[in-house]
Amino acid sequence: MTTLATPRLILRPFESADIPAYADIRAKPHVVQYLSGGAAGAAQAWESAKERVPAFQAIWQEPGGYGPWAVVEKASGQLIGHCGLRVWDALGGATELLYMLDDTAWGKGYATEAARASVRFGFEVLKLDEIVAVALPENSASIRVMERAGMRRLPGFTTVLGKTAVKCVLRREDWLAGEGA
Repeated sequence: MTTLATPRLILRPFESADIPAYADIRAKPHVVQYLSGGAAGAAQAWESAKERVPAFQAIWQEPGGYGPWAVVEKASGQLIGHCGLRVWDALGGATELLYMLDDTAWGKGYATEAARASVRFGFEVLKLDEIVAVALPENSASIRVMERAGMRRLPGFTTVLGKTAVKCVLRREDWLAGEGA
């Protein structure tokens, strides 16, 4: 399993010991409001964390597997969320950039920093041809992160898990040309 370091963050595989801190983050309705379970999902934060942490770990164990990392703030050593790539059936098997950070980390550029590191890993290490990301149209902060990571917003909308979403894409050739690097 791979660990990445950015100037202010460590992106590392999740550990079982991360479950309580991850559950605390997921328990905040305003943090999870744009995720598939919506704000109501905060009520199941503990169960969600107990399910997702081992699932994120398992993805890395598969041959050629990759998935979201635990995002840790270097200065404090605190887990502040997740970020990374995964193959997602809901997007037709495309590789998705996904992220969720605690509200204590908002407004500091951490999501963009982690997203850029994930994209770089996807193109340099995994040799992917394309990375996609989706967000609900009202989640303007997430859309800005996608764009700052070099992704281009596609015209119109797409449907993911029964919801209307904005879709952004970054192709390897564009990233190599410096448009996304």
